[in-house]
Amino acid sequence: MDEYPREVRAPPLLLTAFVGASPDLSAKLTESLHETAIAACGQKRVKYLTLDYDIRLPPTKRGGKEVQGYRVGGLLKRRWLEKVCTVVPAVIVVCFDWSSSPQASQQDEAQAIARLQHARRQAKDREVRIVLFVVLHASISDPDSQCSALRQQPEGQGVVIATGVVDVPAKAQKLERLVYQNAMAFYGDEEKRHRKALTTKIPTLPQSAQNALQVRASFKVAFLSEFRRDARGALRSYIRAYEQLIKDTEVADIVERMDLCNHISIRMYQLYLQSHDVAAAVHHCRIHTATLRNWCVDGGLLAWRRWHWLASNHQLFAELLESVAQQLPLLIDQADMWQFPGYHYQSASAYVSRLRRWATEASTGSTRLPPASGDGGDIVPTAFVGQAASLERPEDCPDAVREVQLRTAHAQASSGKQGERCLQLLTRAQAACKERGYTSGSSVCSARVAEEYLASGNLVAASKLYERFGKGTVQ
Repeated sequence: MDEYPREVRAPPLLLTAFVGASPDLSAKLTESLHETAIAACGQKRVKYLTLDYDIRLPPTKRGGKEVQGYRVGGLLKRRWLEKVCTVVPAVIVVCFDWSSSPQASQQDEAQAIARLQHARRQAKDREVRIVLFVVLHASISDPDSQCSALRQQPEGQGVVIATGVVDVPAKAQKLERLVYQNAMAFYGDEEKRHRKALTTKIPTLPQSAQNALQVRASFKVAFLSEFRRDARGALRSYIRAYEQLIKDTEVADIVERMDLCNHISIRMYQLYLQSHDVAAAVHHCRIHTATLRNWCVDGGLLAWRRWHWLASNHQLFAELLESVAQQLPLLIDQADMWQFPGYHYQSASAYVSRLRRWATEASTGSTRLPPASGDGGDIVPTAFVGQAASLERPEDCPDAVREVQLRTAHAQASSGKQGERCLQLLTRAQAACKERGYTSGSSVCSARVAEEYLASGNLVAASKLYERFGKGTVQ
């Protein structure tokens, strides 16, 4: 699962930034707000950042699709996932700590207004919400009068005032509610904006580019729905994007389409399992496994991706099922082998073994890979999820695409980690079989381990295991 960006490995959380808060105040606020959320709904629901007063949000890039000559460069930018999860907050909490003095000076108020105006300018383009949090001296008896200048600002209705740092936990409930409501509204508006792209037709673009933009919009709508915990809406949009990716072969090349399908499947697995619908998660796992098996079937430079993707898919699903089995064991149907983590670990190990055989053939066999030319400079990653990398100087290489494919295939063939990974997967499969009492399954895993020892040249370990087989002591 580590090969996928962290943004898709876990459900996204509402993103909020404390602007101008000291490290101590930020830590106090974060702790108090998390405690309030857990008391209200049993879990943390907001991720908090700490930023300086000179906050700079990345500018928006909207409206370019209607410009003559616009070209769709790919399906989904990696940077979009980073921005929506860790960079662009839904809510800015502008903090002012005036707790050191019983009376805020006019200079303090003027400086606060200037800082608020800067935050407002940064938030305007993206329609980020602003909430104000003020910490006054503990002896203040009339906090509203002390903050009258701030209350006269457009954000004045969203002012939360604490009298002293010790009063921060008491004000956390109001602040957390304001943050949550504003963040939900922000992501709801973002979702509506991207949903419009699903029905908007751009006359200057060919149909394949229109379809690519629809895939992009469907993924973004689904991901933004997850922020609002709308599992049904998110799944509906993920399914729309997935189906379009496997049916419309012109929206992108096979690698980019399948890699985005992998990203979508991770999110769908987790959404189904969080909704306690293990059968639906298994259903999609079957569909995705069949999809991966049916693509990249040729013996070309992309053949290794088929085994790599299948192994990763089964390993990921096994780990998710293990987590469910530990927390809510009654959800698992023991009669369904696809709901058994050990089955998926065994399947993953089989595909890793196939990947190892491919690597051997590609390095020394009759289907040995031709050498890469080395022309064109280093490989440069692209901005889009799953899109094949490019070369520094593609004009120096007669076939830059094939050159990148060759270098990537050679790197995979020479990695030499397939045997170790296969043994780890078989060990986990055997542990799952023993936990459920599947003696025959455990024995099969032991036999596979012996085969892997033999294939990797570890004759001592293989002979010992075969000897135990002969004595009937292997379980």
